[in-house]
Amino acid sequence: MFITTAIYISGCIGSRTIITNTKPKKRSAQFLLRQLEKNKIQYNWFGAKAKIKYEGKDNTLTFSSVIRMKKDSLIWIKLKKMNVEGVRVKITPETIEILNRQESTYTNKPFSYLKKEFGLNLTFLDLQELIIGNPILYPDQKLIPGIENNLNVLKTPSTQKSVLKIFMEPDSFHVKEIRGSIDQNSMCIEYDEYEKVNNQLIPALKDIHINSKKGGIIKVKTSFSKIIINEAQKVGFVIPENYRRN
Repeated sequence: MFITTAIYISGCIGSRTIITNTKPKKRSAQFLLRQLEKNKIQYNWFGAKAKIKYEGKDNTLTFSSVIRMKKDSLIWIKLKKMNVEGVRVKITPETIEILNRQESTYTNKPFSYLKKEFGLNLTFLDLQELIIGNPILYPDQKLIPGIENNLNVLKTPSTQKSVLKIFMEPDSFHVKEIRGSIDQNSMCIEYDEYEKVNNQLIPALKDIHINSKKGGIIKVKTSFSKIIINEAQKVGFVIPENYRRN
């Protein structure tokens, strides 16, 4: 079944009523899971330009980026400010590598750095699914159906320690929001502005709210453009000899 390490944070759509012309009908959990599987984005390669706004406890940053992924093996990100490359990132299932062009430094961290620094208990495949807009699949999670805020919902039973809610449009059953929590870390992801690419609908707009014991409250808003799937992408990552190793 589908799950992600996510929960409600103030500002997510679950706090307001969604206006839709389609009234949601009562659906079984099996039916809603089949719709999620049907709408799951299939890809080998993914590429897009993105505008990103980051708000953390210490600063607010806005920048443009290029994001490229090869399924199961690579996430490649180039961050630019005023059309000047500032940072290049390469993430694999084992490592996170960062080239800081402004400071001429190279950083190499294990993938577990994400959990240590931000409290995000995500696997590499989970991170790829989060970026492209798929709910994350786990086989042993029990979910029950419901209707909230004019949307169909799959959610964990109230007796469970971890909390999950997946909100879906009542006509297309595309994911509108995912929220939940685990171990006092929480995340909310809103999806909007679905675009058709190679006969698949991909959310171009994502609002992510994270509240973790380690990193505090973090908000990330991404807007994709020029989305490409299933075409091999260039992912250059050369470490200059004069860069300082961190």
